[in-house]
Amino acid sequence: MRKLSILFLSVFILFFVVSGCKNEENETQNVTAIYGTWYWKQSRGGINGKEIITPQGTGVDKKLVFNTNKKVTVFTNEVETGNYTYTITKGNSIFDDKQHYLLTFNDMAYVIQSLDNTNLSIQDNFADGYVLTYTK
Repeated sequence: MRKLSILFLSVFILFFVVSGCKNEENETQNVTAIYGTWYWKQSRGGINGKEIITPQGTGVDKKLVFNTNKKVTVFTNEVETGNYTYTITKGNSIFDDKQHYLLTFNDMAYVIQSLDNTNLSIQDNFADGYVLTYTK
């Protein structure tokens, strides 16, 4: 019976170690997916939380180009309007006070809501902000 308990405990610990490694690998993959050119699709939020702003509605096209050298270049209607150093770090969101990846550039912090090879969704890390959606 004692050997069975030790075996069960060993399998249980191994399961959690493997699960933890898998999550860390996925987080790293998501962070490196930021590299490339991102086209703004919409911003949703504002004071009432229901405002939707799009390139079609504003006549403004925006794109972000993230490089591996930790620089992001911002373009508005194909004109460079900014070049900044960016960081991606773990930090607290004001919305739930939990750890999330935070994208910071141009003195602004954004909570990364989702990031994969084709979609990026970031949220202003302050009240009455917007969720900004981009695609590659």
